[in-house]
Amino acid sequence: MKKIWILFGVLLSVLILYKVFFASDTSMGGAVKRTSSDGGDHAFHNDSTLAHPVRNEAAAPGLKVLKGNYVSKSDSLVAFALQRYGTEYTYGGVTEEGFDCSGFITYVYTHFGMNIPHGSSAQAKLGESVPVQEAKKGDLVIFTGTDLKDRTPGHVGIVITNPPKAVQFVHSSSNGGVKVSELEGTLYQDRFLDIRRVIP
Repeated sequence: MKKIWILFGVLLSVLILYKVFFASDTSMGGAVKRTSSDGGDHAFHNDSTLAHPVRNEAAAPGLKVLKGNYVSKSDSLVAFALQRYGTEYTYGGVTEEGFDCSGFITYVYTHFGMNIPHGSSAQAKLGESVPVQEAKKGDLVIFTGTDLKDRTPGHVGIVITNPPKAVQFVHSSSNGGVKVSELEGTLYQDRFLDIRRVIP
């Protein structure tokens, strides 16, 4: 199963990169540069290239132009998170050498210009609560710790599916490091507390 998710993450990343770098349209009049001036992978554009215009790159890092549309920040964030599949669990870790659950969240979202505090209790207060049936890619999924009687936040992951699919999430677990799990029909369903939307 681990190999399947690694392959999925790699293929999704390749597809996104292909569309960004090879499927751009010259009819856009050169509105898109292939890389940013700081060497990052953000595409710059003018407002006329987007169905939903973005006023500046700093306000929406991670958006990539695709023939007048864009790959959402959520898609890019999920692909980036899945590329860390298999990274070891390290208590207090916030680097690719090892993550704890909230450290993984902080690391991933920081890459996309979002200041996310380290700590599951702090992360459980971010954004706005949404019903589990409306959970979508990039949302945070909040759980208790392993003690089901203690209903305070103790674990967190990133949703990688969109409705109507059942909720799956990528997270850093003390049992296996960065991996993908399902919510429905698992112990995580008993530990579930909330879905938090942090990407508008």
